[in-house]
Amino acid sequence: MTDEAQPSMTDDEAPPELTEQQLAERRERTDRSTRRGLAAVLALEAFSVLLVPRAIAQTAAGLGGLKTGLLLGFAVVLVAAAAVQRRRWGIGLGSALHVPLVLIGLWVHAFFIVAALFIGVWLYLLNLRHELVGTPGGVRMLMS
Repeated sequence: MTDEAQPSMTDDEAPPELTEQQLAERRERTDRSTRRGLAAVLALEAFSVLLVPRAIAQTAAGLGGLKTGLLLGFAVVLVAAAAVQRRRWGIGLGSALHVPLVLIGLWVHAFFIVAALFIGVWLYLLNLRHELVGTPGGVRMLMS
């Protein structure tokens, strides 16, 4: 192709303006994408929680039936929370589940670091969603 066949933009020309409908579609796609990322974080948290019993079993305290049941139940709740991230209240549920995630660190102290990493990724994705989609900021970001 020659240069004549290709339209070129000069520095003076602005890119074409997007319509309000196109902007709304982009915000919707971005919202879905960030919610999928949040769901992936919860699924990885569930996988990490399933690895905790192995770490507890190596300690002198051992692994009892109660601890195993609590951890397996919490992993199931995390997977269920990942599945409902498309709902309006899904982000609030996922945010609330980080409290018991930190409390697992009482059984395995190294899990405090793992929980801090997951919370950091969670907050990063929420902040990215806030910037790209225009969702509420601050504490309200954790709930909407």
